[in-house]
Amino acid sequence: MHAASRKPWITVFALALPLAHAGCRTGSETQTELVLYPAPPADPRVQFLTYASGADQVEPSHGGFEDFILGEEPEADRSLNKPYGVAARDGVIYVCDTKGLCIARMDFKNAKYSVFGVRGPGRLKKPINIVIDPLGYKFVIDTVRKQVVVFSPEDQYVNAFDVPEPCHPVDVAVHGNEIYVLDNDNDCQIVVMDRATGDVLRTFGSPGGEPGQFKIPNSLCVDAEGFVYVSDTHNWRIQKLTSRGKSVWVKGAPGYLLGQFGRPRGIRVADDGVIYVVDGATEIVQMFDSDGTTLMRFGGPGDAPGALGLPSTLAIDKSSLPYFEKYWHPEFKPEYLIFVASQFGAHLVNVYAFGGFPEGYRISQLKVAPLPQIAMDEGIGPVTEDDSEEEPILIKRRKKPGQQK
Repeated sequence: MHAASRKPWITVFALALPLAHAGCRTGSETQTELVLYPAPPADPRVQFLTYASGADQVEPSHGGFEDFILGEEPEADRSLNKPYGVAARDGVIYVCDTKGLCIARMDFKNAKYSVFGVRGPGRLKKPINIVIDPLGYKFVIDTVRKQVVVFSPEDQYVNAFDVPEPCHPVDVAVHGNEIYVLDNDNDCQIVVMDRATGDVLRTFGSPGGEPGQFKIPNSLCVDAEGFVYVSDTHNWRIQKLTSRGKSVWVKGAPGYLLGQFGRPRGIRVADDGVIYVVDGATEIVQMFDSDGTTLMRFGGPGDAPGALGLPSTLAIDKSSLPYFEKYWHPEFKPEYLIFVASQFGAHLVNVYAFGGFPEGYRISQLKVAPLPQIAMDEGIGPVTEDDSEEEPILIKRRKKPGQQK
């Protein structure tokens, strides 16, 4: 994204902030209306593309006779149970299934659904977050094993590194030869480990509300320059730190307006410097520039395609663009894809594209899903919260389709 195209964001997007949407079918169904953020007449920068909740959205559908001949895999192995962490590379979406106790592999490149991390020394006990390095190695945080579990580009077990006790590791990032682990137990610190040996190189952070301190932090990431970003959940803010833990800026406050947080969760930064933060309370994704200035948001509560149901975290990937081209508008020019995991609802992993339409291009209103507007200073109503669940932060909002009340 060019700097010149960023400048109008704050004024334009403050006027067009969608919350929910309807009338769009995706995945294996036909998409009849576009879901765009912000909605026209503002210039859209994010388009919802499709979703995946398991094999049904990835593999070709089988007929009854073919199922009889080939046999059907157990349902638990064919769909996501309770996703949390997500990563993507070259057309494959990797999802931490915290109840299936595995990594689900949704391969849009080869139309194949599979799982790994279910046996042997790489057997996962509770995977919660995953990142992929430039070489294709996967680094998985397991909160029960209390380890960083490493898998090869071919998804084979490689190694596991212990996080020093006492600990409750919840997220991981890789930068160069270093692994960054976010520990949200009573120490509330970031542990930096050697990528090759697992040796602890340094730690920084402590409990509290001052810059550089955390209170039940949920997520972290590292940008190309080595700056660390932390979703500081119970301080209702995000932080930017140096690789040694020195505070650069702190942004956010409790609330339901843009730039505020009800429950900040997953945080990731794109190559263009845009910071994406999932809010589990308002069920939106907020976007910030590298200085922490609020840009826009997308998603929103609801059950329609593109909406989010208790979102946990997200991933950003450019290499997967060719495998989702059929979903975006032919005039939309995407720069990269955004994958957002939800823990409840019919659409568990939503796929969005960040980009834009050519200057001056106008879309027929008949082709765009109607999106209720809301002024920036009106905010979003709170939801019922309950922090007693197993994951670091969970909010009881709705049950899955078919579940008993």
